[in-house]
Amino acid sequence: MFQGTIPGPMRAIVRETAAGWPRGPVYVPCCGNFTIERSLAGMGFTLHSSDVSIYTTAIGRWLTGQPVGIRLCDESADQLGWLGDSLDDGVGTVATMMLGTRFLASVGREGLWHERTVRSYRDQWTSKHTETVERLSRADVELASYEVEDVRTWLQKVPRDAPVCSFPPFYGGGYEKLYEPLEAHFTWDAPQYKPLSDTDLVDVLGAITNRPYWLTASNHDVPELHPYLRGVIKTTPRAAPFYVYASKARTRIVAPRQPIDPVKAPRLRENDELVGPLTLSLLKPGQFNALRSRYLNPKITPGAANLAVAVRDGGGRLLGVFAMTPSTFTPDEAYVLSDFAVAPTDYPRLSKLIVLAATSSEAQLLCQRAFSRRIRRVATTAFSNNPVSMKYRGLLRLNKRSPSNEEGWKFQLQYQGAMGQHTLAEALEVWAKRWGAPTMQTGV
Repeated sequence: MFQGTIPGPMRAIVRETAAGWPRGPVYVPCCGNFTIERSLAGMGFTLHSSDVSIYTTAIGRWLTGQPVGIRLCDESADQLGWLGDSLDDGVGTVATMMLGTRFLASVGREGLWHERTVRSYRDQWTSKHTETVERLSRADVELASYEVEDVRTWLQKVPRDAPVCSFPPFYGGGYEKLYEPLEAHFTWDAPQYKPLSDTDLVDVLGAITNRPYWLTASNHDVPELHPYLRGVIKTTPRAAPFYVYASKARTRIVAPRQPIDPVKAPRLRENDELVGPLTLSLLKPGQFNALRSRYLNPKITPGAANLAVAVRDGGGRLLGVFAMTPSTFTPDEAYVLSDFAVAPTDYPRLSKLIVLAATSSEAQLLCQRAFSRRIRRVATTAFSNNPVSMKYRGLLRLNKRSPSNEEGWKFQLQYQGAMGQHTLAEALEVWAKRWGAPTMQTGV
């Protein structure tokens, strides 16, 4: 219900650390999505919060019994007039803000996906809004006060001996970008402030830590706070690490853990001849994790797949794996999270057969069943030290080449191609003619 990016383990650390603080007021600047307040609920603290965003202010004012003070802009009345009855200056307005974060970015934008998103929310608005209001009404967060004020000036008012707990914005301008769609369509008494620069962020951290009881977290490693480093949290392989600093707390390390299940199918090995026909078999998440850990390049950070599929030959031997998820912005596209071949084998271009299998009509059918939508294309990202990926060359189209955002690679390559233009049998035939020659084995 509350939007936010703070991982679950942080809540446990906040609650555990705060258990050693004196009962009384706790001050939470940059309260964002009220993660800290929800973590401290029921512990006997009186909570005082502040922030400057339209989203947080709507919630904070409602929780403290203040008028929310947010209205629909006159310029947006034609497009969003159907929201008017939901803006009651109280919990109804808060529910509108929460739902708005999910679809307002699509208002006025061209494209089938954006049009469908807005139409879906408009058609279902009454039920979605009513459900959100009911869920909000069950919230158990209690605030003693909430103020719309810049963290730099608000911290100057906080008593020097009172505990402060805060997760300041990690990047300058983060609030402005996140809530830009809300600001575009709603008007309110927005405060005047300057976005936090990196220097400002260091100053804010200094103001938080200059007291006997405090806790803060950031995905910036702050050298000046190393003596107070109490934990590092990384919940998934792709998640940015959180560094937890506190005046006093137990040390913690939270690292991702993936379930592993055995895969009993035999693998194609050296001196084995690949024979048809090809078949596809669904993999459990644990089986996919096991095979990915065994064969995928360890420098490639894995993601969570909606569909994982094993490619097997006519002898039932595992040739490789591909994993997919539905594209976020393109309704008829599947995104290939990973595809890899088993090794070692006598076939140096076996990975191309896995790509051909992943774009076959049989794979298309599996995707459409798993994603409940029609799939016509695939897209993927390759990381390479070469300007092209030899695995995808000749099979998919290179759409974009840019510097890599992953350490250890020079290039980030975006590929796209059609799906369902050939069968598995045709894929094997094409591969065998162009790339299927085995490496000659020499004896001693």
